[in-house]
Amino acid sequence: MNNSADNDQLRILELKVEALNSSVCLLSLHAMCFGLSVEICRLTRYFELLLESWQQCLPMGHACDVDFASWGAKVWEMRKTVNKAFLMHHVNICEYEYESEGYVDFKEAQQSVAYDKSSQSLFQNTRVEEIPSILICALRELMEVLMEISEFLNSPTEELIEASWKQWQENFRKHYLKSYVKAYRKWKISYSPRTLRKHMEERRNELLAAFKEQFLNDDEFEQVFDEEQMTLDIDGLSRFLFTHTDRFGVSHIDELRPWFSKELESLFGFVELWTMIGNDLQGMRKHKGGSTDSQPAADAGKTEDGKELESKVFELLARLDGVVSEEWKGRTTALWKHILKEFRNEIAQAGVHEKFKEFSKKKLYCIVGYLKKKNVYQSDVTDVNLTRMLEGKDNGMRKYINYGLAELDDSLGNRIKAFVDEKT
Repeated sequence: MNNSADNDQLRILELKVEALNSSVCLLSLHAMCFGLSVEICRLTRYFELLLESWQQCLPMGHACDVDFASWGAKVWEMRKTVNKAFLMHHVNICEYEYESEGYVDFKEAQQSVAYDKSSQSLFQNTRVEEIPSILICALRELMEVLMEISEFLNSPTEELIEASWKQWQENFRKHYLKSYVKAYRKWKISYSPRTLRKHMEERRNELLAAFKEQFLNDDEFEQVFDEEQMTLDIDGLSRFLFTHTDRFGVSHIDELRPWFSKELESLFGFVELWTMIGNDLQGMRKHKGGSTDSQPAADAGKTEDGKELESKVFELLARLDGVVSEEWKGRTTALWKHILKEFRNEIAQAGVHEKFKEFSKKKLYCIVGYLKKKNVYQSDVTDVNLTRMLEGKDNGMRKYINYGLAELDDSLGNRIKAFVDEKT
């Protein structure tokens, strides 16, 4: 595998610092140190910007070959090489210089010069005797940002993993999903309605077998998939993805060059196909049995009474009162009453795989997720926190808030979307 540009830059810097020992005179040494200081300041700024972008969305393979902690230590050791080079010319310097006045002025002055420009004034305004301390300070600042990146990448937060998953998935859907949907529809139309269900189940099993091969053992696979319930654990999958990025190639999501590695595209492609096939199979069960889930109508007996259902649902939703947006304060009760009136039967009936049977938390939380997108609930509140408010802890129910109406079969999801859009 070729080295990343980031790794090459650091390796070149290391060679240039080592070359200081070959300076034939003090003038040559000062000239080399001056140029090195410019490069290090700009490299430091580049890594600072990289860190800022990664703090908004975790990277997938970018600079995957850079051991930032190791390079931070190497840069720190480069101070000794600089000291040794000056001692050869009988000049003593302080290896521990930090933020000297000369360095602060130098850094500010060179940052104002464009990358495709130069400036004689920078040379004129820098005193020769300040150059050693400027270089030492520049090395120290580069070391600090490399160590900060290392610490950041080794300790991602739950909230950042969740936000990053959403950004990568949205980018996949924007640039790749259309081709998957077209191919899937073409595949479906090749089978008659009588045999389609059997072929869908076969294809789902094939997809799952291929997906499982991406993991080293059953313990890893268990983190991302519940074989008992035959459901994807998106929370577990997102955690696995961003703690094993080295397995998924190098990908970018910026507007200029969006690119997914084959490994990453395969992962998101599986997620989308699994969801599409699951929704179609669920729709077939509804057509055959007269309801979205095959749960007997008698099981919903406890919630058939409208007032009792409304009471239980509103008792649960009251936990979200503190995160209602300013625009919707005092108005959510009326909105939810409209929703309950329109979709009472669907919400009253829990699915066969739902552990909570008094009503369908799944459908309720899917609607909560969509209302968050509609700014009924505060958009800056994470799905993790919403789940904790509703469930008392972060658990698998978060995926329904996360994906919203996409977790429901298409017909029900579209009906709810149209109704909520009209009411909001």
